[in-house]
Amino acid sequence: MKIGSKLLFTYFILIISIFFITSFSFHFISEQYLLRETKLQLQKEAKVVSGLLDKTVLSRTAVRIKLANRRALAVTERLITAKMIIWTKDQTIIYTDFKGGTISDILEQNNGPGRKFVAETVPITANNGMAKGYVTLVARLDQVQQINKLMRNSQIISLIISAFIAVVLGLIFQRGLTRPIRLLTEHMKHFSLKGANREIRLETKDEIGELAASFNALSRRLKRYDEDQKIFFQNASHELKTPLMAIQGNAEGILDGVITGDDVNKSLNIIITESQRLKRIVEGITYLAKLESIEESFKFKYEPLTSVIQEAVQTVSGIAAQQEIELMVDIGVSETLMVNMDREKMVRALINLLGNAIRYAKKVVEIKCYMTVGREAARSLETIAETKTVKDGRKFPRNNETKTVMKRENPQVQALTIEVKDDGPGLAPGEETKVFQRFYSGQEGGSGIGLAITKAIIEGHGGTIQAFNSKQGGAIFRCQAPIVDKL
Repeated sequence: MKIGSKLLFTYFILIISIFFITSFSFHFISEQYLLRETKLQLQKEAKVVSGLLDKTVLSRTAVRIKLANRRALAVTERLITAKMIIWTKDQTIIYTDFKGGTISDILEQNNGPGRKFVAETVPITANNGMAKGYVTLVARLDQVQQINKLMRNSQIISLIISAFIAVVLGLIFQRGLTRPIRLLTEHMKHFSLKGANREIRLETKDEIGELAASFNALSRRLKRYDEDQKIFFQNASHELKTPLMAIQGNAEGILDGVITGDDVNKSLNIIITESQRLKRIVEGITYLAKLESIEESFKFKYEPLTSVIQEAVQTVSGIAAQQEIELMVDIGVSETLMVNMDREKMVRALINLLGNAIRYAKKVVEIKCYMTVGREAARSLETIAETKTVKDGRKFPRNNETKTVMKRENPQVQALTIEVKDDGPGLAPGEETKVFQRFYSGQEGGSGIGLAITKAIIEGHGGTIQAFNSKQGGAIFRCQAPIVDKL
């Protein structure tokens, strides 16, 4: 059953339930109300008659004279015609216009489930205050029930008309509710990454409109992902094709006897070099794919930050020495500072940054580390707080499953910044974002995988990385991440 039919069916059930509940309750309440009002009115008129006969001798002639103009005694608001019985203490009837039973019958049938009458009795008092007789006004119960039936019929007719209007409004509401859902469904059925798709516009300003906006955002992300994948495969095929062609050409040259003598060793060296390059590219692609798809690949543990930086610097110190590049290290944090991180991956990210800086540097590469605390940290990491996550202050997952908790007044919130700077030619215009794309490499770049891996690792720790040119010359790569110091 579709959602529109479910809503309409539920709406009908609700209307029917209200109809029966209202009818039953109205019938019961109105009947009790009419009985109570009838008793009050009968009692009121009986008191009027009793007061009229207080100073009158209870005889048939005297009573008839007093009641000759009884119409003047009628209570105007009474809806039911009542019969009157005037009787003495020994139940002798002096006056009556009631036919249908004795005083005993009336009194017995005035109460209980089998009651037929509604009666009210008021004493007629003498001058000494003693009762000298009684006035009983009697109304038949079926008269009360007829009035109640008339009121119930009117109420049922009103409910039927109201139910009809409610059904019409329900059908209109159903169409208005299901129409945008049908439009969204049709749009989703015809969605394709290959063709051009127009975004759906639903001006409903409700949850359905939010769903349509979410679908449009998802469509844009899917298209961007699809475009990124196409570019990735194009770049990957190009990067893999170059070493494969070199390996194939030299292997075929040796096999066909074209390459002979000392050139064979040169060709074999080329084959080995290109094979190693091909291996590095494949390993980089595989490693990057794991970083972007498997959150569990991050193994977080509290590690000393200075030790991680020193390990990365020692790893690239040999390459720097060969190229006569001076490595300057400025660690502006405590040596005992423990940071929650994946040590192996963070070391690899720093090695990639240092190696990239050494490749373009002229004489000096500097790595700097410092930290801000509290409000200053919150201001510097506002963009991180919007896009990244921190979980329980201990783990920095890669995705956005939990929101960042970063209060500016919280002194435990700290922003860790690591900068790698070189004195080379700097970044070309527009390269600030391109350098982190997979397989993008500059004039002296490598495979184009290293910085993409670095970006994935930093983001996996809940941080961001950006590249820009220094005012003094050269490029700066700045990594920032929110941390909570181990208590």
